[in-house]
Amino acid sequence: MLTCLHQIFESVTFRAGGAFFTAFLLTVFAITPLLPFFRKHCIQKSARIDNGEKPHKPLMGGVVIIASVLLSSLLWGMISDRKLIVFLLATLSLALLGFADDFIKLKYLRQERDGVKERTKVIIQAVVSILAVYALYKTHGTVTMKIFLPCFKQAFQFVPGTESIAVMTPFSAEAWFVLPLFFMPLCLLFMLCLNYGVIFCASNGVNLTDGKDGLASGCMIFASLALAVTAYFSGHKIFAEYLNIPYVPGAGEIGIYACTIAGACTGFLWHNCEPASLIMGDTGSLALGGALSLIAIMLGQQILLFIIGFIFIAELASSFIQRFVYRHFGGKRFFLMAPIHHHYEKQGIPDSRIIVRFWIIAMICALIGLGLLKLR
Repeated sequence: MLTCLHQIFESVTFRAGGAFFTAFLLTVFAITPLLPFFRKHCIQKSARIDNGEKPHKPLMGGVVIIASVLLSSLLWGMISDRKLIVFLLATLSLALLGFADDFIKLKYLRQERDGVKERTKVIIQAVVSILAVYALYKTHGTVTMKIFLPCFKQAFQFVPGTESIAVMTPFSAEAWFVLPLFFMPLCLLFMLCLNYGVIFCASNGVNLTDGKDGLASGCMIFASLALAVTAYFSGHKIFAEYLNIPYVPGAGEIGIYACTIAGACTGFLWHNCEPASLIMGDTGSLALGGALSLIAIMLGQQILLFIIGFIFIAELASSFIQRFVYRHFGGKRFFLMAPIHHHYEKQGIPDSRIIVRFWIIAMICALIGLGLLKLR
């Protein structure tokens, strides 16, 4: 009997389910008694909204989300797993950056754009991201320095030999070209910077998506569950061989971590659905986006992340397009307002319809991403 129970509690799928429901319950029941505190101390009183009224929805909901993720991961994950420790430290670091950004806005009654300076935020994100990716790179079994394309078996990677480095692409089993061996540090730096770009896009994409009640948290549920399934497949040798995806020993533990994110976001959605009583803020959005991207990087599925997290990438891209057009075309605007969910808001579409439609797109993109794992 004890042996059977031991096997059940060792099962990755059982612990993943336990992690999901633990994070869900922690978030749901922790927020309720904390709401009076948030409403008293966490209102961004000078933030700009379209109708000129002062907002009444408190920030800092991400504090509860991240706390639930960390506690559930420590409870259900294997703490001895180095990958999990890297993920927890990176998530906490990005959450502290978001917390500082939110705190400045609240403490000094700053506008939405006036938290941590943009350059400072980018530098801190870069340092945290590169350190986390390098730590994963030095962890046995990860494929951090490989990039797999959906529908292709081969990866883009640098393969060092005795005298040269072969640059491999997904489109051919032969090397694209060869570099001298002393270029290896530059190749490593190139991949680190490329992976930082993935983290930057995902982290800031989730941050920009957090602009309507339940939008970011709802989309995060689908994206994190899709990556949890991908991590489970990658950590299971038989499934990995069947799907022709890289086998990453211990990836199932990161799948459990992804389930804690999904559970915490589901619990947060309980309070964050329209009309929201609490907003995630940068504390949650920066950390959750970074966590998603690190999962994809560890599995070599950076491109798949852009499919699964299409909503976040679209939000970020719309902001970049809007800024580029405004600066280079005489103050003209490509969208009525950016990021793109505000464009639809300006068209008079009700918030609830925008949010649900974005959820549907997020769900479809997550299913497409999972389906592409087999098409290789």
